[in-house]
Amino acid sequence: MTYVTASPVEFKTEHASYISGGIGSDEAAEMRAMAPRYTLEIVSIVKSKSAGREQYTADFRVQVKDLKDMVLIDAASEGPIFLVNLPKGNYQIAATQNGITKSQKISVQKGTHRRIVFIWQE
Repeated sequence: MTYVTASPVEFKTEHASYISGGIGSDEAAEMRAMAPRYTLEIVSIVKSKSAGREQYTADFRVQVKDLKDMVLIDAASEGPIFLVNLPKGNYQIAATQNGITKSQKISVQKGTHRRIVFIWQE
């Protein structure tokens, strides 16, 4: 029996577009192949203290704000990879998992690709 999975769906807001996914090896490969077409790639990883390894996690929320504190994106990721197209500018990126929020400021330039990895402790 062959299972067909749907490709991740891109969402558009007034100021940005985004897509999330990467659950399973096929979808993760698809998301990695798409990443260079987006200005920002956000990845979420959980580091296990007991097992001493890292694994991707889909259980996180992403918020993107401009420097005027305007929320451009506030969405739950549907996988460990969250791809965003933003206009040139400076942004505050926040990711929340299990009530813990981490953030990072970034600068986006036209025609570039940035990658941010948020690592959570198990």
